[in-house]
Amino acid sequence: MTEMMNDDLGPDYKVGIVSEWELNPEVTAKFLSEIWKSSTEILPKLEVQVVIDGNDRLHISSGTAGYVDFKVDPVGMKLPIKCWIHTHPFGSAYFSGTDWNTINTWRIYMERAEVLGNMEWGVWDGEAGHQYTHIKVTEDSNLLLRKIGSEEE
Repeated sequence: MTEMMNDDLGPDYKVGIVSEWELNPEVTAKFLSEIWKSSTEILPKLEVQVVIDGNDRLHISSGTAGYVDFKVDPVGMKLPIKCWIHTHPFGSAYFSGTDWNTINTWRIYMERAEVLGNMEWGVWDGEAGHQYTHIKVTEDSNLLLRKIGSEEE
């Protein structure tokens, strides 16, 4: 599914190529699960972000327990951003004020944003009228969907 490429930008920045991640729900769930695992098990509870660019390239970085950015410019990133995914390893999946600032800054160049938390995630979909959906996985593995609304409301 994902091919990681060599880079000379240091340990905090990785580049890869992903294909068909959003076309297959099983692949998408596994992909998001691996991002969550890297943030909570591989790294010591650090935020991780993955940006999928217009060429299906992954731009990956890690930050602190409460903040993530690119310490170096994401070389070769092509707009539009198909999806910006980041984690909140401390538990809750919600878009913080900083996250909303990022979305609002990039919204004309970004199709989708996702935040991953413990057994839940939030999705902002710019192509669906800037709709925000919160999804929680229950103990019996059912999904609870809650559409929060759109800017028009």
